[in-house]
Amino acid sequence: MRIKPLLLRDGDDLELARRLRSRSISSGAAQRARIVLLASQGESNSSIAELVGVSRPTVISWRARYDVDGLAASKTMRVRGGRVASIAGRSSPRP
Repeated sequence: MRIKPLLLRDGDDLELARRLRSRSISSGAAQRARIVLLASQGESNSSIAELVGVSRPTVISWRARYDVDGLAASKTMRVRGGRVASIAGRSSPRP
């Protein structure tokens, strides 16, 4: 089954292209911009994943986020869980 191209909001194509050319943007933000642009061009999720170097679920996730929140979605990142960093065997700093 062929997936429909992602519909971009007015002016978003220009902003996404600007982000891809920017030297001051994070690599993650550029990667997200590329995912959304390729999705708007009708590329399949599997093809985008291979071209960008991410997993297919990542592509699906960013397509959905853009669909709901537009470009604002690419500026918000989920806080990931994990164990608090600590130094093993040390309960207090050395004097």
